[in-house]
Amino acid sequence: MDKYDVIIIGAGPGGMAASLYTVRANLKTLMLEKAAPGGKMMSTWEVENYPGLGKVTGFEISEKMFNHTQELGVEYKYGDVSGIIDKGDIKEVHTSGGDVYETKAVIIGSGTTPRGTNAPGESKLSGRGVSWCAICDGAFFNDKDVVVVGGGNSAIEEATYLSKMVNHITVVNVLDTLQADKKAIDEANATGKMDYKLGYEIVSFDGEKQLESVTIRNVKTQEVEKLEVEGAFVFIGHIPETKFLEGLEITNQWGYIEVNSKMETKIPGIYGIGDVIEKELRQIATAVGDGTIAAVNVSKYIESISHK
Repeated sequence: MDKYDVIIIGAGPGGMAASLYTVRANLKTLMLEKAAPGGKMMSTWEVENYPGLGKVTGFEISEKMFNHTQELGVEYKYGDVSGIIDKGDIKEVHTSGGDVYETKAVIIGSGTTPRGTNAPGESKLSGRGVSWCAICDGAFFNDKDVVVVGGGNSAIEEATYLSKMVNHITVVNVLDTLQADKKAIDEANATGKMDYKLGYEIVSFDGEKQLESVTIRNVKTQEVEKLEVEGAFVFIGHIPETKFLEGLEITNQWGYIEVNSKMETKIPGIYGIGDVIEKELRQIATAVGDGTIAAVNVSKYIESISHK
């Protein structure tokens, strides 16, 4: 069984930042990722709010971060983690492929999966007009017409944020009422840029290379309508990637990992970072900060157990 000082689950911005600090602290580090390094950054059209890099594509910033980890000698392997066994000062990390690794500490940066509509064209046009992040991508739709999918607080608050940039917003919600609170709805309406299609479902996201329109259907009448838009923002929730943590009791009722300001869970030696933790803002910069904090505290933790 391969043994490490720390295993980092997930090679998103938080995991990669953590790996830089742990390997520089002379900790034997393994970074496991079940997809491509970068996480959701890989599907982001452009990034222009990460300090020092200017405007880059999601692929470019992912590549730069990953190459940095490799230059410093971070060990990287494919691994779809299926479970973590807590044995006190030692943890076992199991993968779906049957690999088992032994480690003193674990940093979990497994991220989230945006809840999609599963409508045709959604996956194909992701990062090409279809987005799950208004703060990330809103500026690319200056003076354009967009659709916001969803009716909860997240959808309506993000629509209000988008109203500062875009020309017009159509909010599409499958239920015939909004679930957002009155204050959020009032603020959205005050922008003068909203109209609502309530009781409508998404039929398809249309376009070849870029989003050109969104087809919607009235749930009751089945009447179909096409909205000519250049952007679509989907806010119908996220799914934290934490099924493999069942039994450890470190997640809240929605599946997000609960941590303190040191990124510690209630299990000594297990840390959570990035989008997968319970937090207010999920951005590249905040994930990097989480990873840095976790790595520094992992170093202190490993030093403390080595003196037992």
